[in-house]
Order: sequence, then structure tokens, then C-alpha cells
Amino acid sequence: MQGMNVAPNVLTNAARRNVVAAMLIATFMVAAEVTVISTAMPTIVARLGGFDLFTWAFGIYLLGQAVTTPIYGRLADLYGRRTVYLCSTAVFLVGSLLCGVAWSMPALIVFRAIQGLGGGGLVPLATIIIGDVSAPPDRARMLSYVSGIWGIAAIIGPLLGSLCVGTVGWPFVFWINLPIGVVTMAVVWRNLHDPVSQRVAGRIDVAGAILLAVGIGAGMATLVQWETLSTTTITALLVLAALCLGVFGVRERQTTDPMLALQLLRLPVILAANASTLLCGALIIGLTAFVPAWVQGVLGDNALAAGFILGVMTVCWSSTAMILGRTLGRLPNRSVALVASIALVVGSAGLLVLSRDSVVLLVVASAILGAGLGSTSLVFTVAVQMAVSQADRGRATSLYYFSRLVGQAVGAAAFGGILNAGLSAAGPEAHGALRALMDPASRLTLPLDDLVRWVPTLGNALHQVFTFAFGLAILCVPVALIVPRRR
Repeated sequence: MQGMNVAPNVLTNAARRNVVAAMLIATFMVAAEVTVISTAMPTIVARLGGFDLFTWAFGIYLLGQAVTTPIYGRLADLYGRRTVYLCSTAVFLVGSLLCGVAWSMPALIVFRAIQGLGGGGLVPLATIIIGDVSAPPDRARMLSYVSGIWGIAAIIGPLLGSLCVGTVGWPFVFWINLPIGVVTMAVVWRNLHDPVSQRVAGRIDVAGAILLAVGIGAGMATLVQWETLSTTTITALLVLAALCLGVFGVRERQTTDPMLALQLLRLPVILAANASTLLCGALIIGLTAFVPAWVQGVLGDNALAAGFILGVMTVCWSSTAMILGRTLGRLPNRSVALVASIALVVGSAGLLVLSRDSVVLLVVASAILGAGLGSTSLVFTVAVQMAVSQADRGRATSLYYFSRLVGQAVGAAAFGGILNAGLSAAGPEAHGALRALMDPASRLTLPLDDLVRWVPTLGNALHQVFTFAFGLAILCVPVALIVPRRR
């Protein structure tokens, strides 16, 4: 896939500013969705039931994103950035609308899958478009603004989420995407015009996309439900995953229009960037999905308190990235990546020693993790775009975001499997009891004996989750050493 790039001088200054603003608004929509959904999900589970399916509400959305991200990158080359971005946003908004009318956890999972199929193009296309319309000297600064938007969303998102849950109802945590998405579509339609001459010829590998989706999906199902599946079923799922991914790999080497530009992994900086974002993607989902479960289920606080913790993490992420964006060009990439990975290890270690009295430690650990994730994300995003030619920027960025989404999808499955295993060991009634723990109103009606029994059970299961997160953070350190000393 060859990149279709809009030279900076194609657009007027006013149009360029409008396009960048639209991409930042789109990033806000995705960032707010993460913080709003993460803080509201315990309440949603308490209303809809299905705590054992908790992870799938995150995982199926990420799977849809992972599979469609490289497809959107290819479609953008074939049909232009504007058309594909508008289609991606439209599908995302339809999924958001349907999520708000879900009547059960299985229905919510189906609608989250639709949302993910649209969401696969939002952030990657926003990053590619900003890279297209920005001159190389300004690219790090412009991309740092993307991280800055996450900080704004981190402040507003939890407030919106808690306000919706406490007043108009949880469906509005999905429906708040609708007006924001419509605004971005209007701005992009009016200001971004793709020259037809810069589009490329080719096709979409639909069969490859299906193989990839089935392969990753079967692996996720094994990780999430292995405690409840028979040996025969687990074996069948693993064989199916290996077969589909193996055939996909062979197909990628033989087709003239591969979904993923795997040959770019021969470049050390691209290899390191994709390995890092794979690990960090899994780490991110472990934090955003399960830290709120700790705050609401173990500490007994509400969605606003959970949102505050995630807000600390995200504000530190964005502020670190914005500060670093102004100095990154003067710093060695390997040194920045190494310091950031060490911060991830330190922050994850803080989660290992959490107790019901260590709220301050949770805030500090979240701040350190946010700074580490922000630094890692920026240095590798810029490195990927600077390491390849303009013609390869689209597919290199798509591969990078694909690796992150695969990390998030597989991480969600792995974390969910660990949590389910820890809860299943406490007995079949554990999931029902923990549903009550997540709902502040139901929690008040629980007998003291139930609280004494089930709060430590949930705490122990989440500690196992945080132990796995610590292991992922440690693996980020040797990955940082792969980064070349020079650009």
C-alpha cells in the first residue's frame, strides 16, 4: 500500500487549521469515550448483568478496531482521506447510537463491535492527516497536540460520565459521541479535499481481513473463557487461531496488495515502535478497564472517583507529551524511550502493593504511568513517521496503530481471563456478588458479612491482573534498547 499524501501547500492556511482542529476534535471524541466508558462500565454491568462478559465489552470493540485499522489505511489510499474518514465516523456514530439502547450485555457487545468497526479509522486517520498537512519540522509539535487533547478529555470525560450515570442515565455515555462526531464530519467535508491524482490503484484483501479477524477472535475467546471451556474446545480454538493466522501470514507474503506492510519491520526503529505499542496497548487496557473496577469495587467509591484516577493518568500523559513535543528533536530517541519504559515499571510496581488504604499511592502510580505512556507514545509515533518516506507514511502509521490495537485486544482478553480465573476460584456465586459491589446503591444493601467476603476476593483477583501489567512493563525496557541511538 502506497501512501496518498496531501502536500502542505495544497490547502490554504485557514483550511489547514480547520482540518487540524477537526482531527483534534475527533481525537477528543475517542479519548472522552475511553474515560467515560471506563468509569461507567461498572455501573452498566450492574444494570445489565453479565459480569463474566465484562471484558468482552472492551475486547470486541478493540478487535473491531484492530482488524479495520489497516483496511481504513488502504481505503484512504484508494479513495482519499476525506471520504474514508467520513465513512469511518458514520459507522462509529451508528454503533454509539445502538450501544445506548442495549438491553443486555450480549446486545451491548454486538453494538460495541459495530462501534469498533467504525472506530478503527478515527485516530489513525487523524494522525495520518495531521502528518500530511504538517511540514516535517512542525510534525512533532502538531502530534503533541493530539496527546494534549487526551488531557482535556480526561478532565471533561469523567465529569460527563458521572453526570450521565447519575442523572439522564448510562446510555448517554455513548450518545455524547453523536454531536461531536457530526461536527467533525461537517468540518472535514468542507475543508479537506483530496486530489484525485494522488490516489493509488489497488484492491482490499477481504479474505485476509476475515482470516485476521477469526484468528485474533479465536485467540481472544480462549484467553477470556479458558476457565469455563473444556479442553477440547480450547484446543479447537487454538488450532483455529493458529491456522487462520498462519494462512493470513502466507497470504500477506504472496498478495500484491497486503493489508499490513510487514516488510517495514526490518527497520529497527519500526520494529521497536511496533513492539512497544503492542506491549503498551495491552498495558493501557489493563489500566483503563480494571483500575476503575478497583476504585468502585474494592474502595467503594463512585464513577467520578474512578474517573479522577484515570484523569490523573491521562493529564500526565498529555502534559508530558506536550512538553516533550517541544524538545524531542534535541533528545536521543533511545534515551527518551528508556526513561519512559522505566517509568512504566515504577508505576506498575505501585499497583502491586495497593491496599484499601493506599489511595494516595494509586494516584501517584497513575501519574507515573501516565507520564511513561505519554512519552513512549510520542517518541515512537514521531519516530515511525520520520523513519519512512512520505509515500510509506500511511501504511507505516496504520501498522503502528494496528499493533497497538492488537495489544489492547489481546491484553483485554488476557487480563479478563486472569480476572475470571481469580473470581471463579471463589465459587460460582462470585460474579453475582461482585455485580452488587459495582453498583453504589446495591452495595449499600449488602450485609456486612458479604462485604467482608467479596471485597478481598475482588481485590486479590485484581492484584493478579496488576501483576501481569507489571510483567508487561518490564518487557518494555529491552524493547527501548532496540531503538537506534541516532535518528
